[in-house]
This record gives sequence, structure tokens and C-alpha cells, in this order.
Amino acid sequence: MLAWAFVGTFIGDEWVHWRQIQRFVHGDYRIFDEFLTNIPGYHWLITAILAPFGIDELGPVRAITALMTLASAWIFFRIRSRLHPVDAQRATAQFFFLPTMFVYGFLAYTDVPALLFLLGAMLATLHKRHRLSALLMLGSMSIRQNNVLWVVFLAFYAAWPMLEGIRKDTGLLRWESTRWRHSVVDLWAVVWPYMLAVLCFCVYWAWNGSISYSSAQSQNAHPDFRPDIGNPVYLLATAAVFFPLQMLAGWRRLFTFGMRWRGAWIWLMPLAVFGLYTLLYKVRHPFNFVTTNLHNQWLQLVAQGGLAWWVFGALATVGFCGLVFQRHVVTQGWLWLPFSLVFVAASWLIEPRYTIVPLVMFLALRQPAGAWAERLTLAAWVILSGWLAWNGFDHRFML
Repeated sequence: MLAWAFVGTFIGDEWVHWRQIQRFVHGDYRIFDEFLTNIPGYHWLITAILAPFGIDELGPVRAITALMTLASAWIFFRIRSRLHPVDAQRATAQFFFLPTMFVYGFLAYTDVPALLFLLGAMLATLHKRHRLSALLMLGSMSIRQNNVLWVVFLAFYAAWPMLEGIRKDTGLLRWESTRWRHSVVDLWAVVWPYMLAVLCFCVYWAWNGSISYSSAQSQNAHPDFRPDIGNPVYLLATAAVFFPLQMLAGWRRLFTFGMRWRGAWIWLMPLAVFGLYTLLYKVRHPFNFVTTNLHNQWLQLVAQGGLAWWVFGALATVGFCGLVFQRHVVTQGWLWLPFSLVFVAASWLIEPRYTIVPLVMFLALRQPAGAWAERLTLAAWVILSGWLAWNGFDHRFML
């Protein structure tokens, strides 16, 4: 893949990132204010590596991103080894071949570099090194500032055992107990670094005037507040397509739960999900009408109604119900789903890259569905990711 990517011409948004790095390498510190939506942390990082050698070609920039992909895989392996060591190698292979991420691991895009810092932060959180985790999340936000939501996720993840203890104490009416007060103090000791990281984001937001680094982009393509159901639907449908055997296992648990007389209400869940899709789903962003991307072609087909519209809604419904009934390796593992839905809903533009972090979190925190289900999933992803990368680098289409 690296040999393939090294000699290729720019694809998609690479031209913005690559040209910005070229400017920095040659001592021109002006920023493409009209185009650059991300804080230029990625560009400064690559410049620091390449500038001493006077290198500004696209190939070496892609090579550094590929090394970051390998580093991300190593950190993911360490995370999975700590949470569920039995399948750490296979889960890491699935991470590497995740279809929505694979090709971007070899392009001059910001997604994998930001993910590298995020995974490092998650590993630090697992080792109870919360100040280091918050610092690494600042690095992630300096590349993709919308990762601020995952700072909150890590804070909740780290604090969950203490929150459970406080809840139990409160339920026992121990408001004045020494144990309860000590729990609050311990909770503060854990969460304050994450709160400080969020505060840094708020300072940036106030200073810049918008979450998007480019004010022009914030007024047109990437406004601060434009929540939309499009990306949650896309995330859920993507999960249903890429994890069919795992979704089947989730639906089996749903069916078992629904067969109990106290669980009959659960059958309202798929009806509610499809109902929300029917009422709220629209394709509105102008970039989603660019048909050189495979996902945009699909979105336009869905927008025309007919069978594609029904299939998309059904996939999203299958994905949501299947994910709700997944099993996780830790008690608070389920938190990834509500945070993921909020994370992608914050973006008006429907984009496969936005599913990368949510699906990686799912891979890190879930219980495997079974050895053969996971092997078949990995085998299918190897083929699919290779095919998508081949078409991408040959400029036929991008996912």
C-alpha cells in the first residue's frame, strides 16, 4: 500500500493539506484560511519532520501518515490486550483493515493522525494516567478539534466506577458519610484534567469565533450548530453492512429479551428508529451532491426514494438495534454508542470518514461474536478494503 501510495497524485482534500505543508516547509506561514477547517496541528507536525530535509513532496507526507497508521495499530493492540487479550491480534487486524479507514491510513488526511493521539489518550486512561490522557487529547484536538467530545467520553469512562459508587451511597441516603465525600474528591482528581482540556477547546472557540478554523467554511459548509440525522443514519447503516454477523448476534439477544412479557416493549425500538428516519432524514449538504464519491452516489439514490430509501432505513434500524444489544468487555463500554451518535450528528456533511472513530471504539470495547464470525469479518474486510483502495488510488472513486 505504501509503495502504491508513494507515487500517486493527490486525492480529494489532500491538495489542501499537502499545499499547506509545502507552505510551512518553505517558510511561508500563511494559512489557507478560506479552505482549512482543521487547526493546522497535523501540518505543523509533518513540517517539523520534513523541513530539516527540505522535503515537500506528497509521497513522503503519505509515508509519515502510513507510519502513524502502524503506530495506531500498535496502540490499539495494547488497548485490546488490556481489555480482552484473547482476541487482541485479530481485533488489531480488523482495526487495520476497517473499510472506512483503510485507504485514509495512506493519504495526507488528518483522520488517522488525530486517531493516533486519541488512542494514545485512551490507553493512558486505561492505565489511570489521566493528565497524560488529557494532554494527548489536546494533541488530537489540535488536528481535528471536533474530537473534543471524546475527551468527555474518556472522562466518563474513567469516572464510571466512582459514579456508580456515589450512586449507591446516595441511594442508601449516606449524604453525610465520609465515604461519599471521599468519593467526590476522588472523582474530581480523575476528571479535572479532562475538564481542563475541554476548557482549552472553549478558549480556542472563543478566540477563533467558530469551531471550524476557517470562518468562511463555518459560514457555508461547516457551521458550528447544524445537527442532522444524516450521519447517525449513515453510521448505523455502515455498522449493519460491515458487521452483519455481529448484528445477527445482537438481534438474537433482542428477540430473546422481547419474548419475555416484561420485555415486549422492546419491539417499539425498531419502529421508533425507522419512524425517526422517515420523519427527519434528508440530504441537504451541497458537498453530498458531488457524485465522484461512492457514498454520495448512494445518498442521491436514496434521496430519489424507492427501494434504496427503504433499504437504507432498514439497515439503519438493524444497525441501531443490533448495536444496542452488543456485549462489551467493560461495564461502561456501552457509552461509546450514545457518544458516537452525538459525535456524528454534530456534522451536517454526511461523510464516511466521520464513522472511523465510532467504529474503532466499537472494535476496542465490544465482546467478539465468535471466532468464525470474526474471522469471516476480517477476511471480507481485507478484500473490500483492498478493492476500495485500488479504486481510490486509480481515481475511479472514493468511498
